[in-house]
Amino acid sequence: MKRVAALVMVLLVLPEVWGASVSFSTTPEEPSAFQPFFSGNQPARVLIEVKDDTGRPMENVRLRLSIVHLRGFASGRVLHTGFPYLEGKQVLGGDFFAKDGKVEFMYNFPIRGTYRVTVEVLPTEESQKFEPFTREFSIRVREQGYEIRNAVILVLLLLGFGVALGMVFGRAGVRWRDEGS
Repeated sequence: MKRVAALVMVLLVLPEVWGASVSFSTTPEEPSAFQPFFSGNQPARVLIEVKDDTGRPMENVRLRLSIVHLRGFASGRVLHTGFPYLEGKQVLGGDFFAKDGKVEFMYNFPIRGTYRVTVEVLPTEESQKFEPFTREFSIRVREQGYEIRNAVILVLLLLGFGVALGMVFGRAGVRWRDEGS
């Protein structure tokens, strides 16, 4: 009985555009974070497409877009990004008009981590009438490859320096103890 009641509630709450779909994709699939002093930055190509229940593009609709960086552990990382000003904040937002049911643009994601993308589809005077609906997506942005390489090199150098210092001071301590006895 509870399942039937839940199904009835879902059917009543669903928008008129029963099978409408929104797709969000980036090229490359997992883009890299922007680095201001790196000449190899490549912005991601972002594509948002809205289709009706028959699979045809929904024409003349307005898309309200919000891209928010998720903070800390919600981002799926143990280490924070080092930019607390941007963590957990909206990095892109705005209204777009999708004449042919799609919006495409280039974007440099500012920091690594996971982003929540919210797309709200709204009717316009020129579009078919439907109830506004919202879809959410998640996207992971990785660090630039050279940043990871440099971090590994730094850790290895520090480890080697620590081992060398330990050996030098360890031997000096043994000699000091031997001379003192």
